[in-house]
Amino acid sequence: MNGLTTRRLFVAIFLLALFAMAVRETLDPDMWWHLRTGQAILSDGIPKQDIFSFTVPDNEWITHEWLSEVVMWLGYRAGGLPGLILFFAAIIAATFWLVYIVCDGRPYLAAFVVLLAALATAPFWGVRPQMFNMLFTAAFVYLVERHRKGRVGRRALWLLPLLTLVWANLHSGYLLGIVLLLTYVVGGALDGLKMSRQKIPVDWTPVGWLFLMTLVSFFIAVINPSGPALWIYPFFTLGSNAMQRYIQEWQSPNFHLAIFWPFAVLLFLGILSMIANRRRPTATEVLLFCSTAAAGLLSSRHIPIFAIVSAPIISRHLLDALDGSPLYPWMSGRVKGEDSDRSIVINWILLSIMILLAAVWIAGKIQINEQAIAARFPVTAVDYLEQNNLDQAYGYNSYNWGGYLIWRGLPVFVDGRADVYGDDFLFDYRRTFDLSDRWQLSLDEYNVDFVLIEQASPLANLLEASGDWERVYRDEVASLFLRADP
Repeated sequence: MNGLTTRRLFVAIFLLALFAMAVRETLDPDMWWHLRTGQAILSDGIPKQDIFSFTVPDNEWITHEWLSEVVMWLGYRAGGLPGLILFFAAIIAATFWLVYIVCDGRPYLAAFVVLLAALATAPFWGVRPQMFNMLFTAAFVYLVERHRKGRVGRRALWLLPLLTLVWANLHSGYLLGIVLLLTYVVGGALDGLKMSRQKIPVDWTPVGWLFLMTLVSFFIAVINPSGPALWIYPFFTLGSNAMQRYIQEWQSPNFHLAIFWPFAVLLFLGILSMIANRRRPTATEVLLFCSTAAAGLLSSRHIPIFAIVSAPIISRHLLDALDGSPLYPWMSGRVKGEDSDRSIVINWILLSIMILLAAVWIAGKIQINEQAIAARFPVTAVDYLEQNNLDQAYGYNSYNWGGYLIWRGLPVFVDGRADVYGDDFLFDYRRTFDLSDRWQLSLDEYNVDFVLIEQASPLANLLEASGDWERVYRDEVASLFLRADP
């Protein structure tokens, strides 16, 4: 019977839940300078040097996210912060919908695995260019997996270089896509060699075509404003000691924190599913699962890549492991059931209720966004600086607030563009923030007139006790100090 069957209702609610989950307040500290960069690009072109700080104005700036920033600024101009919230929620929902499509066991088993994968990545969601990395990774997995299953032809693989061209201008994370394709190629070659040793005929054409697409994708990525420099830029961030030490996302996940438990469950479920399955995993599956899991364990920033890549593998092995059990017909999606006219009417009522609840949830998130911003960033402290004509003075600011200060038009000491500042400068910044030996050196070297820092930070307590600085403003978020020099 046609209509809104229970199966279709489940899928609709699942997709609606993904979108509602992805609606988040705009609290990413880098969002602010991304927006201003997008505005600057459209008015003055792509900057080659720093344009926001007074500390490193001559430093080179590889604007590897320039297209993301333009998209973000245009989105802001069209719909403000609420528009950005909804736009990036749609990107996140689309990401996991692509993952769901290539998972076995649709709708029920696939939805369970994808929901767990989404929860594992949820701590990293927000209005930020990294969401494009998630979307394009999912698109790569979607194309390659469907080609491996024979559901799309070779011509569809030409989308990979085209997607890479766009991705390379959205974010330097495009290299993840290249590595992902290369992993599929190596895994496919190993699987083919194993079949050859077993005297099984092997068609090497798919592996050859994918290798060709990998090469074309790599070379086409050079078409970006930074040219070949973008080939090596990602390795600079991976090799930065300061970024690895001080930026939380680059550190290993702390499993004492509940936000990382879904990642641990997903990792354990993947291992368990491959052990329980009588069919041994292929070399491709082992390489994909183990390499992305290792990346996620080394740096929590890479957990989304593991979740997206591993979800199809986990669902495939879980379904095979259930073969022969009473659950298999339901988990495989073969049992579809019959829906009466009455049940279809009830399904429409249930879907309407869920849409209403989701709309209320989304409206509530948007409504409290400004309040959430004021609780995270020094909104009223910057108001004080503007009211007292100090907004163009040189100030030492918290790293996490630099982006917001850029948004408000203040020259900054430091912000989230760690690659622009470099390791030496960031270590100097942290020397002051951590009250290390000669902590006041940076304040004097850069002729700092004020310090804007977290209200409860040790630096704030020391400045107040030193006698060299006067606290002129304080609220629950920030403390503002001026030099007490006569």
